[in-house]
Amino acid sequence: MTSDRDAYYAKIRELARAKREEFSVRTDALGLKEINGIYRREKIKIDTRPLSSRLKALYMCSDNSYSVAIREKLPKTPKLFALVHELKHHWADRHLMEQGILTCGSYNENELIEKAAEVFAAEFIYPEGEFSEHASCFMEDRKIRTFCIDDVVHFKRQFCKAKVSYTFIRKRLQWLNLAASERLDGAQFQKREDELYGAPIHRQPWFKERLKAKRPI
Repeated sequence: MTSDRDAYYAKIRELARAKREEFSVRTDALGLKEINGIYRREKIKIDTRPLSSRLKALYMCSDNSYSVAIREKLPKTPKLFALVHELKHHWADRHLMEQGILTCGSYNENELIEKAAEVFAAEFIYPEGEFSEHASCFMEDRKIRTFCIDDVVHFKRQFCKAKVSYTFIRKRLQWLNLAASERLDGAQFQKREDELYGAPIHRQPWFKERLKAKRPI
């Protein structure tokens, strides 16, 4: 069973790399604008909806009509990941829905299909080979063997070429055995970034107070 699962994940990573090449994706230039362009080429409609907090996006297809519902007010980075996640369902799972093997949304109940979509999105947005190369350059530059919390923050700010979250970086580092779980699990990376680099204006107390004062009573 494990070998079958690994083989499926490997196939999905291949698909992600093939689609990157097909759409001329560059890691450092991939954002929502580029993903929206892919959606237009694939004729997938994006609908913003008030989805539950447990659901970021949902792929649907019927009679050669394709759409993705995306949770409204989702921040840019998780929105990017969610939209690429749904592209995996479009490219790899659509035939199962068209054959009636899956119904719209039921793939969320299939652990393998959903985890493979996470694998696809990760490889499409920031291929493991590129990430490993960038991490190695960072480690050589800072003369370290494994990543600590501060290293992760500096890596994201200075070396990371993709629009990804701290959770993405942590998981990838642990997968590559470049960081010990006990050193990073539960870490408050954004708080530490603010301490090291200073909080952006929109998160500074004085700015929040100013916005609060401008709100109508």
